[in-house]
Amino acid sequence: MKKVAFISPTYPVLSETFIQTEVDSIKACGHEVCVLTFEIEDLKQQFDYSVIKIGKDIHTSMYKNLTFPGILKALKFVREQEHLPKKSLFNYGLKLALQLADIKAEHIHAHFCQHTAAHAIVAAKLLNITCSFVAHGHDVYETAYDIDKKIIASDFVVTVCKDMQRDFEHMASGNIKLLHCGVKTEQFVIQPKIPSTQLTFVFLGRLVEQKGIHHLIDALAPIAKQLNIQLDIIGTGEMEEQLKDQAIQQGLSNHVHFLGSKPHSWVKENLVNYDCLVAPFCFSETGCVDTGPLVLKEAMAVGTPVITTNIMGCKEIVTSETGYLVNEKNVAELQQSIKQFAQLTFNERTKMGKMARERVEDHFNAFKQAKQLSGWIESAAS
Repeated sequence: MKKVAFISPTYPVLSETFIQTEVDSIKACGHEVCVLTFEIEDLKQQFDYSVIKIGKDIHTSMYKNLTFPGILKALKFVREQEHLPKKSLFNYGLKLALQLADIKAEHIHAHFCQHTAAHAIVAAKLLNITCSFVAHGHDVYETAYDIDKKIIASDFVVTVCKDMQRDFEHMASGNIKLLHCGVKTEQFVIQPKIPSTQLTFVFLGRLVEQKGIHHLIDALAPIAKQLNIQLDIIGTGEMEEQLKDQAIQQGLSNHVHFLGSKPHSWVKENLVNYDCLVAPFCFSETGCVDTGPLVLKEAMAVGTPVITTNIMGCKEIVTSETGYLVNEKNVAELQQSIKQFAQLTFNERTKMGKMARERVEDHFNAFKQAKQLSGWIESAAS
């Protein structure tokens, strides 16, 4: 099987566990893997594969792996790019190619369709090996750079929801695939919940506009005391102080608790303790959006129902059997769904959680997703 090199802007990243999950799952399929990144986070994590900083330890003997036709193909792609510095793109693409040749990589798979995808394509052209990239959200809808040219230049492209796939198909003609980010379901254990007169809700994610937490606080204000709802907000971000002030002004100090950021191990252990995850995602003013939020699947994997919005990939994850979908930025609808959930019996909520777990196992299992990606990698011909 092909040796697969994953390209990431930074690795590992606490908020981007989907990359590490995919690397691990592709390795479990039988591929030899490695990760090349522009910045290595010092999280003292140990991996059973190489994590290499792009551009480090280049030596002259590596240049023997280049061919003149490959250089011409790479230069042609570089000249077509309108939004990246051409000289830097070629130089770093060249360094990446030399490193990839040195470790005998046979396929390049880049995460995000900005500079990482562009550098991966340059390196693949230089080495005459296959390449692909996966797009996620902000890299498409907030800062989209020459995506059409990257689609055409890649062996295949992975989109994480149907809306994105349709958008890509309108941009350019290429080998465009659909594959939702997967969850290691074996690491998420469903446990019996304990009946209580109090409803415990959780929000998990960065505290930024596109997460919609400000809409959630507005929705809870008139009903939190009446329905005895407690909300834990897990995460930090640029809106943290604003949201804390909003909760105080709305009289929610006894109902909304900001717990800061937590490691992924905490998420796996504690999501199961909540009655519901509420994720009112929306488009930001700049167009940033979550296209296939992993947190929804992780909550469902431990039997926790979900209330979220019907945008992008969210509507492909959550169904009426596993939670509620509302229109984005619609506080009245969000409040109504919370009230409807609160009116469910304990047994009805338990059944909803069980259906959520089954849906993740059937449709979003990381190993199943990786098997499909592995098949595309293996069938790509240089």
